[in-house]
Amino acid sequence: MASTSTDRIDQEEDTETILASGLTTPSRKGWKGTIAVDMDDVLCQTNATIVHMHHELFDTQPPLTLADFKNYLYWMNRGWGTPEETVGMVAKLYQGGLYMRAPPVEGAKEGLHRLKDLGYNLVIITARSENQRSGTEDWIAEYLPDIFDEIHFTGAFQHLEPTREEKEGHVARKAVVSHHKRSKAEIIHKTSSLFLIDDSSENAYDVSISTYPHELETKVLLFGDYPWNAIVHDPSTKTPLEEMTYFQKQEKGLLDEYENLRKEKIEKGWLPKGVERVSNWNKVVEWVAEFDKSRSNTQSNDI
Repeated sequence: MASTSTDRIDQEEDTETILASGLTTPSRKGWKGTIAVDMDDVLCQTNATIVHMHHELFDTQPPLTLADFKNYLYWMNRGWGTPEETVGMVAKLYQGGLYMRAPPVEGAKEGLHRLKDLGYNLVIITARSENQRSGTEDWIAEYLPDIFDEIHFTGAFQHLEPTREEKEGHVARKAVVSHHKRSKAEIIHKTSSLFLIDDSSENAYDVSISTYPHELETKVLLFGDYPWNAIVHDPSTKTPLEEMTYFQKQEKGLLDEYENLRKEKIEKGWLPKGVERVSNWNKVVEWVAEFDKSRSNTQSNDI
């Protein structure tokens, strides 16, 4: 059916473009704001898939488990090697089809649609680089199409380009890639995102202490009950033991001492101001619904 002039006007209103520091952020008509979402282990089960593939490719004994992922840097955990060796191992995982083998995190699709129904725009901010863009877009087109306004890759050239249109589902309206590393805090600021949903305790801390203007007390929802985010490290209290790789601790006989220190910090449960934990997508939706209600009440009282 041919579009009428009215259809074209409605479409133009529905794709209002907002410019911010040279980045184009499409938004939907009547939007309430933008929520930023991480990719790995928030949308797709990357580390759980790596557990299965790791045994297939490297035959580690005893087999690697998700409980071994105590740090987001793999070489800090059992079953890997030096940073250089780990990079090679991860490359083999990608060659083995890691992208498409990782299923969605339970409840992610339903949760994202609920956030859109509440009136929020959604953008992905992922630490993946541009050379991982194709596989990332393939996965989104397969599992989470027609949900996101933008995908930000923090590790490649700062250039705005359309996502590929030949896929069955639309991936996102724009992909933003940068050849110089950008922090997630920087991207949150440039996209005017209300907060970030991320499984990385390191990203949570970095965003929480960022000096970019932010209208809300909560800057990050720290997602998932994962071993790698059980502790949010305050750099001022981080010990030399925690900076050692797994093999360094093993060679020095410090694995038990490290485990005791780790248990102490988990029990303390310290969180920086601006960070709140959410264990799953149901909890995310509950939190945002309460946030939405509170925000609406505040805005009504201000009128």
